[in-house]
Amino acid sequence: MRRESTADMAANIGREIRELRGALADCQGDLVAEPKVTAALMVHLLVSSHELLQNLLIDTARRPRLLVAGPEPDPDPPG
Repeated sequence: MRRESTADMAANIGREIRELRGALADCQGDLVAEPKVTAALMVHLLVSSHELLQNLLIDTARRPRLLVAGPEPDPDPPG
């Protein structure tokens, strides 16, 4: 399964946050809905920031170097 690029992930998170902020603005003052939408926004930020950090770590991790075999040591050195 292909991993979402960090740029795509950041763009999607931004769009989702804007949608949640819009929902929060629509329900402002509603004693039931406002705390639930606020909680959803906070949970989304927490989860998505964790996933984004994982993606960034993968993107910036050092890649293992390919080990190249050298010449075989002489099994019977002179001397």
